[in-house]
Amino acid sequence: MCPSENFDVVVVGGGSAGIAAAVSAAELGSHTLLLERGKFLGGNVAHAFVHTICGLYCAANEGHALVLNPGMPSRLASGLRAAGVAGEAERAGRVYVLPIEPPRYAAFLAELCERTPGLEVRTESELIKVEHTETSERRWALRVRNRECGVSGIAAGWLVDSSGDANAAALAGASVEAAAPEEIQLPSFIFRMGGVGRSECVGFAKLRLTHVVAGAVAHGDLPPGCESVLVRPGLEPDEVYVTLNMPRPIDIPYALLDEERLASLAARAREDAERIVEFLSRTRPAFEKSRISAWPERIGVRETRRVLGLREIRGDDVLSGRSDPDEIARSSWPVELWHDHRRAHFEYPEGACSIPLGSLVSRSHPYLGMAGRCLSASHQALGALRVIGTALATGEAIGVAAALAANAGSPLDAIAADDVRHHILERADREIAL
Repeated sequence: MCPSENFDVVVVGGGSAGIAAAVSAAELGSHTLLLERGKFLGGNVAHAFVHTICGLYCAANEGHALVLNPGMPSRLASGLRAAGVAGEAERAGRVYVLPIEPPRYAAFLAELCERTPGLEVRTESELIKVEHTETSERRWALRVRNRECGVSGIAAGWLVDSSGDANAAALAGASVEAAAPEEIQLPSFIFRMGGVGRSECVGFAKLRLTHVVAGAVAHGDLPPGCESVLVRPGLEPDEVYVTLNMPRPIDIPYALLDEERLASLAARAREDAERIVEFLSRTRPAFEKSRISAWPERIGVRETRRVLGLREIRGDDVLSGRSDPDEIARSSWPVELWHDHRRAHFEYPEGACSIPLGSLVSRSHPYLGMAGRCLSASHQALGALRVIGTALATGEAIGVAAALAANAGSPLDAIAADDVRHHILERADREIAL
């Protein structure tokens, strides 16, 4: 077993929220550790091939693509475009999205973390135990299983859960909640294809292709479950990303925190993907020479558990564009709920809503923060707040708050939202150039 180590802040989960939290905490002087159980940093982008950043911009009716949150979201967007990892912002109805290339995104984030002083990163590291201690400086005792090192002990003063599944909070015995299995959002399965002509993958042709695949299911040329397919061009000339929205299974328990169930769902989705590719290559000229060039590491989970915080953001808060004096970030994305795999249900807000600092601080454990999909929100509100652009903003905010708490030796609930905002704005003009 590796020897025990000490850190000011430990961030669990190396997705967009976790990286924003870890980099922000380290930039403010906290000795920080970022733990990621997968092979790569980047969360659903790296492992599930999510290829657009949603929630990054103000609503499209406000004009050109304007980044909503200063600080890490704006800094990262500029750095990604400069490095050729992202394209230009694209309008999609009432919103803007930023197209990205998942493998390059993961590499960009890894280099960003490597260049951040005071930050250590460990991938393929699974958190297996969390205990709260009475030690004044190191209040958390963690056990981590690493592929190379085995099981090691880690002591931390402040803990941030950005795992997407509230794994750290659940292990710590913090208050968590989840939607009922019949209500929880359905996942997606995204794979990459090469050798594809772009003629059927841009503009209205993309929509026509979606209808063609749905029609094939209706006529029995493809099996049920393949109805909802979206195709989006990648950044390479002949590559596209294909998103298959997955139906709710009726013959196995729907448990997205169960690795065996996830593997079973992924296997089914892969079989359906192969059938779709065979159909397209046989019937559509643009796909005649196509091939599957990459499979995802896992399915794209949209929702599991979230942590109960000092404040809970409700659906009405999002839809009314409610402001809050303790705001540390804002959300402009619509409430997007995938209860039916064939189509999402969208509700558009009246304006950008506040995300208060209390929604990022555990109600039961004052030295535990959270960000990304783990933040404290209702099922409806999470439909808007779970997206990557918002995750970057909430990750930065709780990372700053954790560093301020570490510097003061105080719990997270003692940190003022004004101080968090001040430090975000103070660092907003720093470039991320790798």
